[in-house]
Amino acid sequence: MLLDTFWLRLSGSAALIALIAGCSSQVPTVSTSPAPTVSVSPSPIAAPQSPQATPPAQKEPRTVEKCVIRMAKVNDPESPLNIRSTPDASSKDNIVGQLKNGSFVDVQDQQNGWLKISGATPGWIAQSRTEHGCNEKVERIGQVPIEIRDRFIGTGSHSYRFNLTKGQRITVTSSSDRGSIFPVIIAPNGQRLVASPDQPSPWTGELTETGEYTFEYESNFKGYEYTLSVEPR
Repeated sequence: MLLDTFWLRLSGSAALIALIAGCSSQVPTVSTSPAPTVSVSPSPIAAPQSPQATPPAQKEPRTVEKCVIRMAKVNDPESPLNIRSTPDASSKDNIVGQLKNGSFVDVQDQQNGWLKISGATPGWIAQSRTEHGCNEKVERIGQVPIEIRDRFIGTGSHSYRFNLTKGQRITVTSSSDRGSIFPVIIAPNGQRLVASPDQPSPWTGELTETGEYTFEYESNFKGYEYTLSVEPR
């Protein structure tokens, strides 16, 4: 009886050992794969950009190169206009004379809103209480067509300079508040295409050369307002 029990226990232990050994042999093997290699492509190098061309500068339609006030016409809302020995309105002690509205004066100089005048009573008058403009003017015109409006106060000369092209046809129209007054037109070689201010308006002509053409107005003592139009055809 004891022997049977011993063999039974021994058989059970052997079976248990065999079972454990069998389980151990069935444990799955975990294989470790090598880490994937990450390839980094080099960033493309941007091709150098060629500098952008600078657009050509636009010509100014009108550029005044010279403007000189030589005369003025008195227009004071509190007439008469005081003539002062110094350009200073804060004192009454410097008043040396007076001018009625409509009086023309010769201007010798300008200073901070004052006009220095000559004549029977020289002195200074307030520029803001006069009508005035460029008695001597040179203005460069950068493009056509164009319409110009201006005026003379007293005597003077206005000169407009155009860069025009040989073979180009232009039509010039001129009018004024004193009737028909036309500019003298001078070609680059000095030839006068229009020689008289009595030229009927409009005038159309074909230009004979490329270069600077000058359009000139002249004024007598009283002055006038005018309109000048130049159009290519």
